Amino acid sequence: MSNHQESNTTSTDVLSSLVEQREITDEQAELVRRRMRRSQTTPQQALLDLGFSSEEAIFRCLAQCHGLSFTDLGSEKIQEEARQAVSAKVAFNYRFVPLRLHNKVLTAAFAEPLTMRTREQLRVLLGIRLQPLVTTPSAIRHALKQIYGIGADTVMQIRKDRNFQERVDSVVFDGFQQQDLEAEDAETASIIHLVNQLLIEALELDATDIHIEPFQGQTSVRYRIDGMLRDIPTPPGLRELHNSIVSRMKIMASLNITEQRLPHDGRIRVHIGKEEFDLRVSILPTRFGETLCLRILNRRAIFLEMAELGMNQQNLDILKQLVELPHGIILVTGPTGSGKTTTLYAALARVRFGERKIITVEDPVEYQLDGTSQIQIRSDIGLTFARGLRSILRHDPDVILVGEIRDEETAEIAIRSALTGHLVFSTLHTNDSIGAVNRLIDMGVEPYLVAASLVASLAQRLVRRVCPHCKEPDQLIKPDIRREIADANHIEEDQVQAFYGSGCTECNHSGYRGRVAIFEMFLLNEEIKELVSSRATTIELRRTAYQHGMVSLREEGWQKVQQGTTSIEEVARITGALQIRYLSKNE
Repeated sequence: MSNHQESNTTSTDVLSSLVEQREITDEQAELVRRRMRRSQTTPQQALLDLGFSSEEAIFRCLAQCHGLSFTDLGSEKIQEEARQAVSAKVAFNYRFVPLRLHNKVLTAAFAEPLTMRTREQLRVLLGIRLQPLVTTPSAIRHALKQIYGIGADTVMQIRKDRNFQERVDSVVFDGFQQQDLEAEDAETASIIHLVNQLLIEALELDATDIHIEPFQGQTSVRYRIDGMLRDIPTPPGLRELHNSIVSRMKIMASLNITEQRLPHDGRIRVHIGKEEFDLRVSILPTRFGETLCLRILNRRAIFLEMAELGMNQQNLDILKQLVELPHGIILVTGPTGSGKTTTLYAALARVRFGERKIITVEDPVEYQLDGTSQIQIRSDIGLTFARGLRSILRHDPDVILVGEIRDEETAEIAIRSALTGHLVFSTLHTNDSIGAVNRLIDMGVEPYLVAASLVASLAQRLVRRVCPHCKEPDQLIKPDIRREIADANHIEEDQVQAFYGSGCTECNHSGYRGRVAIFEMFLLNEEIKELVSSRATTIELRRTAYQHGMVSLREEGWQKVQQGTTSIEEVARITGALQIRYLSKNE
């Protein structure tokens, strides 16, 4: 039987089998055949293009028709001996993943059944026999990145081209430094492709930061995913391309590629399909070269409605009332990366379309808000938060957003703006909501001014969501934690429930997928304002706030645990440093 006849027979078998398994209908099978004839493609590719069946179902059926076993690479443990037996070049050229090596027989996963010719070529190249398995193409791509590193095929090609150039061109031009030549090399298609691979992989993994750091013998690539840094496998030879990668990033961010002694800050805008991303680029000179940090800002993720922030209904109702106030200061507190900007933008979105003028002073301006005048701080020319605020007041705004209150002058102007009929939003770096009061006083603001102007302080943190695809009940809850969860939810201890993620391919075996905010709302009523004016301690303020119904960050975290949104370990990790303070609530 010819190869063409065998291919047609297999195609018929695959489609017939999928119809028998009720994965596709007879009508869909006929559409697949038409697509195959028109595009000269395989049945599995035609099925994927038309979206008639899942990738796993298609390739399980393909394996069955060829008498081969199907494997889920996510559950396979790759043997180190097998990995060393296959070079990156061979693995990428033939698109397969080595799994196990035993008695000179290599078990490997392919996305296509092997032809006799391909099997013989690999036997000669590797010097061992093959035991092929079938898996999905997406699993092959993911596994190759994990084994050999992201962009390994591109790095191999660049190094090959460079070695060839070194052999044919040994002339050294006077007056040119190596970094100058590498800066020119950054404009080549291969380096551009490598940088794009790093960026696209980060976006596909929903990373918020990319860290590319040079060390003596290697370049480290790490992505921050759901708030946690994760090492990303990189191919050998990436270190020698580090300067070219930095140069490419500088070109994309419109920075000076020849300056390697000073820090740089820039911005890159990326379009992928219909989505738009902003990358904030920061470059620092270190002992072994320039280190890169790229902050990924997703326009879709940052522009949320207030109802999408993750607040409970009580806090959401309070915040909706706060943004409608005519004057006062509303502060959002928390560490860097806790979602403060997202919360402030959601609040501004609610008032933006009314009859009020909004002006912001930010450093940096992360996103353009329609209908809002935004000022970018430029400390190098004297445009500070304080100076920007003074100028803003002459434009008669109704709502003012100050990116961050950093010093006494900015705090004084913000407070006086609130006292003269403006609604002011801003952020402070404090551990909890009540700490904002003493932070302002420590800056030099008089307590009576704080009491007169501050309306509310909102503390927030981001906790990771338990992956819904591998969520399982947590049966090992410590008695003291069970008691805390019961108290926070006002239920009996035997009603407490918790969940964790066991790890799956959907969450990259981390057990978590995405994040949600937890909040602590501190409202200043008349009693608390009197305490602030009399310089009451933080403990007194906290005790009074609890008496009036304030819910701590840790307590709201336990509410999210009871709802099955996050895990006990995640709440303990985020609020652990605050546990002693919160456990003293009933004093």
